[in-house]
Amino acid sequence: MQLVTKIVAAYLVIVGLAVFLNFIATPLYHDGSPDYPTWKILNWFMAVAVLIILAVGFMRKRMLDSAGEEGASTLDHVRGSFVFYGGVVLAMLFFWEWFWTLNPDSETGEAVTSHMVYFPLVDALFTVLAFIVGKRMWNAGNGFQS
Repeated sequence: MQLVTKIVAAYLVIVGLAVFLNFIATPLYHDGSPDYPTWKILNWFMAVAVLIILAVGFMRKRMLDSAGEEGASTLDHVRGSFVFYGGVVLAMLFFWEWFWTLNPDSETGEAVTSHMVYFPLVDALFTVLAFIVGKRMWNAGNGFQS
């Protein structure tokens, strides 16, 4: 089980790093067209990672809530809540944005430009949560929680 945990943790960190680097590099290589071929591929990997982040956040929050006040510190509860609720927001925004890119004719006009605002927020939140959950899972694979 530890091997699976380490593989999933590495997947999250690698995808998080790819999103981080591509987010920074996109203005350098993008030709100004409405297509973003690198993001189209990367979004599939992000979708899997978002579901992992959401599932791990839910399981962690549930574990902390069932432990009660004696079992976990306030800081643990804050961290668990941030990952869980951040994962919920990430999933809502990511899948809304991604489904829109899969069917761009569904919206026209000013709604199209709003997506240029949301994707940077999604990418930033994704990177932070992927690194946090990946690190936590990697440490859990070592036999201790952080």
